[in-house]
Amino acid sequence: MNEEPLHEIKPENSDLNENSGFLPKETLKRPGLSLLSLFAAGAVMMLIWWGVNQMGWRWPLSVLVVCALYGINSLLQERKIPAASWVLLGLTMLVGFIPALRSNDYTMMLSIPVTLVSLALLTADLFSGQWWQFRIREYLKAGLQAILAFFVGFPIIASQALRTTGKDPDQKASGKRLALGILKGILITIPLLLIFTFLFAYADTIFESKIDSLFQWIKADFLSQLVGRVFLTLFFTWLLAAALWLLVTHSSKAKKIEPDSPLLAPFLGMTETTITLVSLNLLFAFFLIIQFQYFFAGEANITQDGFTYAQYADRGFRELLLVAAIAGLVYYVLASFTRRESKPRRLIFSLLGGLLLLQVGVVLVSAYQRINMYVNAYGLTAYRFIPQIFIFFLAATLLSLVLMEFSDKFKRLALILFSAAMLFTLTLAVINVDKVTARHNVERALQGKELDYNFLVNGISTDAEPFLFEVVHSGSLTQNLQQNLEKVLACRATRFEEAMAGRRNWLDYDISFMRAKNLYSQNQDLLQKWPLEKMYQPDGWLGVTIEGDDIYCGPIK
Repeated sequence: MNEEPLHEIKPENSDLNENSGFLPKETLKRPGLSLLSLFAAGAVMMLIWWGVNQMGWRWPLSVLVVCALYGINSLLQERKIPAASWVLLGLTMLVGFIPALRSNDYTMMLSIPVTLVSLALLTADLFSGQWWQFRIREYLKAGLQAILAFFVGFPIIASQALRTTGKDPDQKASGKRLALGILKGILITIPLLLIFTFLFAYADTIFESKIDSLFQWIKADFLSQLVGRVFLTLFFTWLLAAALWLLVTHSSKAKKIEPDSPLLAPFLGMTETTITLVSLNLLFAFFLIIQFQYFFAGEANITQDGFTYAQYADRGFRELLLVAAIAGLVYYVLASFTRRESKPRRLIFSLLGGLLLLQVGVVLVSAYQRINMYVNAYGLTAYRFIPQIFIFFLAATLLSLVLMEFSDKFKRLALILFSAAMLFTLTLAVINVDKVTARHNVERALQGKELDYNFLVNGISTDAEPFLFEVVHSGSLTQNLQQNLEKVLACRATRFEEAMAGRRNWLDYDISFMRAKNLYSQNQDLLQKWPLEKMYQPDGWLGVTIEGDDIYCGPIK
């Protein structure tokens, strides 16, 4: 890759630039404009996050601001973004959009750390396009660099902007022309805005009332909060400066990834590794022998032995997932640090390690069966459904370990883990966890099984509203189930109104919430069929009674 060298400034008295390793001697080509872009991005971020109440559109817009900042500065530095970085940029924006699409807490909160990792990769490698080749050590190094950049990023960029303005006559003259142009534009624009605003206000009373409200808001709210807004803007500017400094100075340099030498030389002998693998294989085999009877008659054996579903399934499921994850980590560590100079030793390790991961796969089958039994007995929730999906991604990751060991490609582990996290998050967003959960439980009810109506009221987000209204209008329900689900929607409508009262502007809304709002507006006749009852509570609550159970919907207003 042919890259233009960054413009160099060699001050007589070197300060922050003179540092080996982390702080390079290069500086930004147009540090003044870069600094201006940082303040602008910081101000936009302040407007997005000031007075935050709900996530809504705030996270996607923040991701968009960061990506736009990177794009603008790539133009300022006259750097070309390679195709691989465009792919990562697209994935980052895609996963960053999830909080505006879904209201399910698990889906939304999982998307945030995945987006942060994606943004970190962009910051470390935007101009090189090597992110897909990164090993674990590159991830760790980027993390350490980010910590240091938080303290030095803004001071370095600001000092470079000041020094460049003072020492480069051409840039100084260009900066003066730009500043003079901005000043002239402001002086021309302000009187024109005042004149046209006055005329419009005089011509239209509604417009006049809106302008009066705006000025009242500025006087009563904005100015009283000016100090807080300034500090929040400076905080975001400082944070973004650290990212920009890493972007320009570190992602411009190609990383020396090949040849792939180990960070630590293998220090374990085959004797200790064989003892470990044989012992683990025997333990796993003993566990699976005990579990084998449950694969064919699990429910009968469990009840016969005096265990409940909760004791057998819910408790054991999480432990088995943890067992599988730890076993995979142990396999990776042993494969990375065991000396296997001869072919027989490599064969022994491959056989023992492959057998261990094969048994781990059977353990995952046992875990999946456990959670299925629990779902069949008590119904589906997000807490039970998401781990069902996670099992497949964990199994694929463990299989990748085997393939990497046979092909001697353990350096791809970081890419495998990042891809699995990205795909898992996108999968949750696409399948709509709460919709699937609600549909599964309603279908169980149609088969004569018990339905947890309190869960339908309080346990799922607005992602399920389209399905609930669809099934109520489908005509496929029994009369009793039809009435009960209509009561559920009437109760959810009250809870929705309460939630909507706490959302102050469009940033607090998401697509799922807006869709639910439209559905409730279009189905007022259906909701009014079931007026809520006043139920005894210290403060007074409204609720409905379904199948003899009192379900609270909201406080009496």
